[in-house]
Amino acid sequence: MDVLEQLQRVGGPQLPAARAVARTLGAAGFRTWLVGGSVRDLLLGRPVHDLDLVSAATPEQVEALFPRTLSVGKAFGVIRVLVEGADLEVATFRVERGSLDARHPEELELVETPEEDATRRDFTLNALYLDPLDGELRDPVGGRGDLEARVLRAVGDPRARFEEDALRLLRMARFLAHLQLEPAAGLLEAARAAAPGLGRISRERILEECDKIARGRDLGRAVEVLAGCGLLEQAFPHLALDPTTPPVRAAVAAASAIHDLLLPLLDLEPGAADRLARLEGACAGLPLARTRAAFLVEAWGRLEVLRAEHLQDPDAGDAAVLARLVRGDAGSAALELGRAWAVALGQGPEPWDEIAAWADSRELEPAALLRAGDLLERGVEPGPRLGALLRAAEDEQLRGALRQREDALAWLVERLERES
Repeated sequence: MDVLEQLQRVGGPQLPAARAVARTLGAAGFRTWLVGGSVRDLLLGRPVHDLDLVSAATPEQVEALFPRTLSVGKAFGVIRVLVEGADLEVATFRVERGSLDARHPEELELVETPEEDATRRDFTLNALYLDPLDGELRDPVGGRGDLEARVLRAVGDPRARFEEDALRLLRMARFLAHLQLEPAAGLLEAARAAAPGLGRISRERILEECDKIARGRDLGRAVEVLAGCGLLEQAFPHLALDPTTPPVRAAVAAASAIHDLLLPLLDLEPGAADRLARLEGACAGLPLARTRAAFLVEAWGRLEVLRAEHLQDPDAGDAAVLARLVRGDAGSAALELGRAWAVALGQGPEPWDEIAAWADSRELEPAALLRAGDLLERGVEPGPRLGALLRAAEDEQLRGALRQREDALAWLVERLERES
């Protein structure tokens, strides 16, 4: 299968729009190329997602050729084109010089060829160019060979690339881990030298990149790279991070399972008297969405109750209470984090596995046997009492005492008579 056939197979829903953009720009004299991650992933046989395009057309020329555009990024030679239901990033070939803030260039010059454009890119595997219409591949800096050799190499001088944009330090760790690559000679040394530049990157951008790391393959290796290059303490200076300690190892073990990097938890050992207050403080020190911070606190709180009351024998306690603790995303997160902590501390994970097995054997969120209307028909007024009765009925379901609607209605009648 040639590269064009492969693109047709895995190019995704954006591909027709990308080809339409390439045809329009081509008709105006601007040959257009897919570039970056989409070409890299295509050559690796991985799913292709965002299709970024680049050509010699200036932002003004792109705006003139398409009726619907967004100028976000125009100062950096990028226009977003809305076509055929897709939102595509269309950039102009450019070279960049210097760095204002470890993120943005001091100078930007628009150029006309992929070969010139490639010199500004971070790694050779992201400096591959593919014509989406005829399938020609341009490889100005040897990225395809590095992919085949499973090597991550910077374009040109690695320290210069990191000093231009310190966020590339985190991307380096992500690519090494997710793509199972080996660093080219001098890459890690350059990363260590450039590590202080992360202190100039916004917390939002750092957390965004860390989320990508957490959701990918081989999180453990990514953290080893970050720690070995001195990047953890630069990215999160308010935390005292030692990658050899159980808290860090536990967070690494748990993060991918619960879909959060959990860096706020790294200095919090379960059982600490002020654990929830410290967790809330750590969350406040990062640009976390309110819902995400609440999720972390909820998961940690459930973990503590599980440790204190249910860890030794899941069948000994109230089944309804345990079911509420382990169900949902927060419950799954608590179990995964508890198991990871046990492993990191050299303890056996078996008690956590028993709770997980108990959860798997139960219907944790059964369809309600009683509805609010059932209570209203029997004279229960809307308000806290109605909600408490519905919850009590669900508790009986979770304990296995109520299995049929008829049983639930009989339970309700008896409960109301007893309370009258």
